Amino acid sequence: MRYLLYTVTAITLLLGGCTEKKSPLDAEARDSGMRAAAALVAVDHTDTMSMERAVMDAKAKQSVYALKRDSAAVRAFDEAFRSYLKEKDRPLYNSIFPDNEK
Repeated sequence: MRYLLYTVTAITLLLGGCTEKKSPLDAEARDSGMRAAAALVAVDHTDTMSMERAVMDAKAKQSVYALKRDSAAVRAFDEAFRSYLKEKDRPLYNSIFPDNEK
């Protein structure tokens, strides 16, 4: 679980410098972020290998937008991912994003 936390924290730090502009891929990225978070929530939280796999799958989906150099879509993915986790599985959200326990 600690590896999972470090991975997600690194992803979050990489997204910190994104700009506030819109992207034509925003809707697609938000949908992809929500689906990736739903897949993570659906995994048995005691199965750390499956949890890591779900996080890596989410990162792979997000990297599609990063490779297109679309920072707005990357941000949209991240916001949707976080929002879904916060709403559907607050304890998991708090363990992944401990600085955002508000």
